[in-house]
Amino acid sequence: MAIAKMKKLTLLAEHTNKEAVLKSVQEMQSLEIIPVAEVLEESLLNDFDTSASRHLSNDSQARLQDIEYAINYLQDYVEQPGLIERLKTKKEVFSLKELESIVESADVDALLEQVSLKEKQLNNLDEKMKDLKQEEEFLRKWRALSFKSEEVSHFRLMDVLVGTVDKEQSEALVEGLRDNGRIYYDEVYRRSDEVAYLIILPKTERKQFDDLVAQYSYRELTYTHELLPEDELYRNLTEQKQVRGDKEKIIAEMKKWTSLYRNLELAEEYYYNLSEREKAHNLLLESHHLFLLSGWIEEEKVDSLKANIDQTIGESEVAILSEDIMMKEYNDVPVVLKNNSFVRPFEMITEMFSYPKYNEVDPTPLMMPFFMVFFGMMAADLGYGMLLFGVTLFALKAFNIEGSMGNFLKFLYTLSFPTMAFGVFFGSFFGIELPIQVFSLQDDVLEIMAFSVVLGLIQLLYGLVLNGIIKGKQGQRASSYVDGYAWFLMLIGFILWVGGAMLLNMPLLTQIGIGLVVLNAVGILVVSAISNSNKALGIGLGAYNLYGISGYVGDIVSYTRLMALAVASANIAMAFNMIIGFLPPIARFTVGVLIIIALQALNIALTFLSAYVHTSRLQYVEFFGKFFEGGGRPLTPLKMLEKHVWMEDNNNG
Repeated sequence: MAIAKMKKLTLLAEHTNKEAVLKSVQEMQSLEIIPVAEVLEESLLNDFDTSASRHLSNDSQARLQDIEYAINYLQDYVEQPGLIERLKTKKEVFSLKELESIVESADVDALLEQVSLKEKQLNNLDEKMKDLKQEEEFLRKWRALSFKSEEVSHFRLMDVLVGTVDKEQSEALVEGLRDNGRIYYDEVYRRSDEVAYLIILPKTERKQFDDLVAQYSYRELTYTHELLPEDELYRNLTEQKQVRGDKEKIIAEMKKWTSLYRNLELAEEYYYNLSEREKAHNLLLESHHLFLLSGWIEEEKVDSLKANIDQTIGESEVAILSEDIMMKEYNDVPVVLKNNSFVRPFEMITEMFSYPKYNEVDPTPLMMPFFMVFFGMMAADLGYGMLLFGVTLFALKAFNIEGSMGNFLKFLYTLSFPTMAFGVFFGSFFGIELPIQVFSLQDDVLEIMAFSVVLGLIQLLYGLVLNGIIKGKQGQRASSYVDGYAWFLMLIGFILWVGGAMLLNMPLLTQIGIGLVVLNAVGILVVSAISNSNKALGIGLGAYNLYGISGYVGDIVSYTRLMALAVASANIAMAFNMIIGFLPPIARFTVGVLIIIALQALNIALTFLSAYVHTSRLQYVEFFGKFFEGGGRPLTPLKMLEKHVWMEDNNNG
């Protein structure tokens, strides 16, 4: 159900055609190549060298990394189209041959060298600017100094010194200089961490001075510049201006590299494709003249792949054999989900949980109706739904959004309909109660909770029936009854029991319900014992299975979150509206408009996020747990990058 039928394909051809075959396979993007030695009988491998193809050239991978680095580096400099323009622009479509022709005609090495040269120039300018900034900081501190040390070094009677001391020690140093009485000092500058002084003293006092400053962190100025600090500062600022100008010229030149940037993007596509083919070489078997390739492929794409290979190298040059999947291979076969365009966006919910195994069912179409109902009930506002509908419809129609983001928008677009429907059902429009409603989110909380439980019971019963059907088809008849049908009938029995005794006062209905419960509880014990070679162990397992009734109680209670979130969202929106209603009329229709938009936007975001998270949880824990195990993996074919361009789809032959 909604899982594509797979085939195992084996291909044999001459060495001379190996690269052409791999290109054809990559063009189709539908065949997952697997290690041949792991799937063929040992007797069939005698003529092949299982280690002959274990060579992986690092050249293309290294080139790809260089290209990726260059693209990432240029993103900050090359002029890029705006977000709106990017969303509106469709990717170009290339065939593999066209892409290779363009890239091979371009000198990728020269492009990379050009980028590397500019990077080095900018790095050098940045380093130079860093040094100039440090020098500027030094010169600004000493710009008041009007002489150089060599100009006063020849005095015979006096020593003229310039130095700094840590700020916390400056007062003690000054106190020592004052006590001497024969030493002149003057403060040159003061910073948060240090103080600079000009000191003039008789040469006869030098020893006493040296003894004094030895107690402190005094550092004598070392000035190596040719000009005075003021003149050197002017020269420094002039150089900084020149460096900034040089940098701006280089950046202005790089901004115009749109053609170079595009060529690098195409080169990234090319070398990614090449590196993927090189990795595929390691999965082949080779003899002196032939090579063998094997892999998984969807049955419906086998003919297209054969046609493409035949067209590329000729039908007589390659032998292709497709085989049906054997039961022992089910755990190894990759899975491709196949759903219509309406269901496909909901595959993301299944994929986040787990892919089904090949012999399981795809739970996506089974889960989708419940997901829509539960999400709509939790969001439950006509205004919120209309807003979601309008935004997603506009985005899908106005912009060219593809891939996973496009699927997510379609997912939200679909969910806007149940949100609007339940908004009408509960009579809520941006927190304002509508005159027509089935249930009120303020007055009918208990009724809505009961409605939530009923929806939950429907999903649980459906899941148990699915369990019975699926395991029955898999030949697990005992498990089909014990884990599926028996619990379905027991829950029906409990419903009849409670309904007949507490709601309808119908003893016959109550007795039928009790009978179903008892009969199937005994049935679980009996079938568990019969299906197990150890009868005592079987009865024990059956009893443990019956203990699971507590889990069903918890499952049913979990569905009350449908009511809780619906009521919470509506009441928060109503509270926001009341807050604005308390404002004076002038404020209400001026600043109040902005406030209510902000508050409602916050509630919308929280409502949709909560509805998404909790609806997913109900599917994963309460529903999937009844019939779906998962543990499969998606098909990972030899494919192309398609990051910057689309490649031609040849799957239609």
